[in-house]
Amino acid sequence: MPSRTNAAERAAIVQFGQELRRLRELSDMSQKQLGVQVGTSKQQVGAVERGIRKPSKRFAELADRALEAHGGLLNMWPGAKRTQPWWLEQFVELEAKARVISEFQPQAVPGLLQTEGYARVIVSSSFPPLAEEETERRLEGRLQRQQVLSRPDPPLALFVLDEGALRRPVGGKEVMKEQCLKLVEKAQLPHVQLQVLPFERGAHSAMNGPLVLLNMTHAESLVYAEAPGSGQVIMDAQVVADCHQRFGALRGLALSPAESLDFIASL
Repeated sequence: MPSRTNAAERAAIVQFGQELRRLRELSDMSQKQLGVQVGTSKQQVGAVERGIRKPSKRFAELADRALEAHGGLLNMWPGAKRTQPWWLEQFVELEAKARVISEFQPQAVPGLLQTEGYARVIVSSSFPPLAEEETERRLEGRLQRQQVLSRPDPPLALFVLDEGALRRPVGGKEVMKEQCLKLVEKAQLPHVQLQVLPFERGAHSAMNGPLVLLNMTHAESLVYAEAPGSGQVIMDAQVVADCHQRFGALRGLALSPAESLDFIASL
């Protein structure tokens, strides 16, 4: 593996290799057969799959074509310019296809509901600090994600916000005022339901952090879990079922949508 890559780049190389192997095996193709199609050896294909060799863009293009990935593999090429961190891109693609989005946030307003001013402060607060170009790229990606709620066939979006996310003065009074007004505006949409979980309700089932659930079909759901610098899509049926029950408990404990709007307006 290249010695001068940083941790994020190395992780992207490993992710590319894992996806390459998954697609190759789905296509019932050997490493040697794929190597012939992309103009390299079986050993080099294996090295890319194990994450010890960074693929060239040409390799990614030819492999994407050979495995009929329709751009999916090429988009994961480690050298691609990204508007989102590599570990968030899979989730963003799934989020755009979901029929129902259920999200609990204890610390910050959900990305789909953030104003540009609020989002800029959040992105700029990253540590280690981001370069200005990277900050703008991530901000652009975050705002692009919000189009999922304004398209002609939007998903049903259910949000529960902890009171702490509304009390924290991100960016100062004016930024928070604008943010609260946007929350009230978005909550008026027929496919958006917003609830506030007030401090006075005490302990709850998601004290350990945020919770994001995506219903892709009536029978298929998944959970997205995020930690500093990484994220993971979880499809284990038991984990998903437990998280659905947890989110249902949060909604039952939170203020009603009407009460929540009154609460936000009071801020």
